[in-house]
Amino acid sequence: MIDETGKDSTKPSVSPWKYGKKWVYSITFDEAVSDLHRFAIPILDKYNVPGHLEVVVGQMGQIRNIGSSSLNGFKHMGSEELRDMLSRGWGVSNHSWSHEIITFKTVNKEIGHAKKVLEEAIGEPITIYCAPGNNDNMNDAVLDACRRYGYLGAMSLTDALNRPDDEDMLWINRTFLHHQGYTPFFSEFNPFRNILHAKRDQGWLIDYCHCPLEEPIHPNKDCSEAQLRERIETIVNEGGDEVWLARVEDAVDYRYMRRHTCIQRKGKDIFSIFTEDLPSQVANQGITLQLPKNIKAVEINSKNINPYSVNTRLLIDFNLSKPIKMRLIR
Repeated sequence: MIDETGKDSTKPSVSPWKYGKKWVYSITFDEAVSDLHRFAIPILDKYNVPGHLEVVVGQMGQIRNIGSSSLNGFKHMGSEELRDMLSRGWGVSNHSWSHEIITFKTVNKEIGHAKKVLEEAIGEPITIYCAPGNNDNMNDAVLDACRRYGYLGAMSLTDALNRPDDEDMLWINRTFLHHQGYTPFFSEFNPFRNILHAKRDQGWLIDYCHCPLEEPIHPNKDCSEAQLRERIETIVNEGGDEVWLARVEDAVDYRYMRRHTCIQRKGKDIFSIFTEDLPSQVANQGITLQLPKNIKAVEINSKNINPYSVNTRLLIDFNLSKPIKMRLIR
């Protein structure tokens, strides 16, 4: 039976987001300074929001000293601190080796060497690159290197949503969480920024800031502790059960899983489900399927599993690291 969208309504389909969530929220902290322990980490811990650290690999464990940066003098997290944050459920990505403009001459060090050093420091694979400075560091040389070195995603400084069906995951958008926007169009802090947009479009909203303190380190580059708290409270209150509070890596993995999952009918209510051409770097291979109506239970590899309901949709979660056989029970 074909529904109004042109899809077979008798066949399972992959949910746009994990757990059947309507939209997704992530937050990133460029530079990964130790002072995040003062305010940012306690706020996110309180509301069970996983953060994400963007590591300037050449500065790990050092007092930051990069050009005329407003963050100079702050200590960058080292290996032990980063591993502790991973154990809390946070994520980590490569924010380049030097935080300088990346060229054809420097790209292997900034993208490849930095990835290797950071992986050795934290004991986990690095699959996300985060552009330092501005989108000049999302140039062709950088993105080509991201492909060669096995990154799954690259985060830009573009104030826009990400959507479940976006094809290019080497250009991920982030919303600035700052006291005010840059000239010539200054904008005040808005705790509701892009939330309604994300709800409407099943969007993935990623905030970025640096190190919220009593006052912003730089009004065009950061927010205050009070503003961060208000933003997180707003996300949690407005999102309720509809928002997936996700690490960047987990949302990226899910987008690859959704893209590469194949569902083949083998009988009236029997299906073979598997991934095809899934990149080996995808670590979290969990998937959420939306089931046809009037299904009482599901057998996965002959094991009976009861579906759950979210807003009248029947859903089921499982790991797809290996192909499965599914039978729907009506």
